[in-house]
Amino acid sequence: MSEELRPVIAAYDGSPAAHEALKAAAELFPGRTIVVVSVWEPGAAMLAISAPDPSGFATMPPRPEDVAMLDEVGHGHAEGLAEAGAAVVRQTGGIARSRPARDGLDIADTLLSIADDEDAAAIVVGSRGLRGLRSAMFGSTSRKLLHEAHRPVVVTRTPPE
Repeated sequence: MSEELRPVIAAYDGSPAAHEALKAAAELFPGRTIVVVSVWEPGAAMLAISAPDPSGFATMPPRPEDVAMLDEVGHGHAEGLAEAGAAVVRQTGGIARSRPARDGLDIADTLLSIADDEDAAAIVVGSRGLRGLRSAMFGSTSRKLLHEAHRPVVVTRTPPE
């Protein structure tokens, strides 16, 4: 694919930081398609409904149809978020396409895989600015992308209020 036509991947989760990242992607990469990616985590839903009982008694594993239903709900939510993010890009004057994505083990790895699949020119993400223990506990998608991506990564910060 020619360099001019390669899209840019932009992660969107509905947060103010992600909103700013979409606006920056449209402004920094005019004329390129911004692929707005919203990731849903089907494993998180499964963990939430199969958490151990605090009394120590064994719990019943979730029924497959319940897991499938929760996965469908997650997909629908990610689809709506991705389309809402694409609308933000279009309102900024950019070209956008939405892409909901099922998460594997890690959001950064999912974004890297999509960037490879799309042969993206760059990846744009917003940073929430987590520090210390919160950053260690929740990890940092932007930090992992900066260390592992084999393409440019743009990390935007939300302006102070």
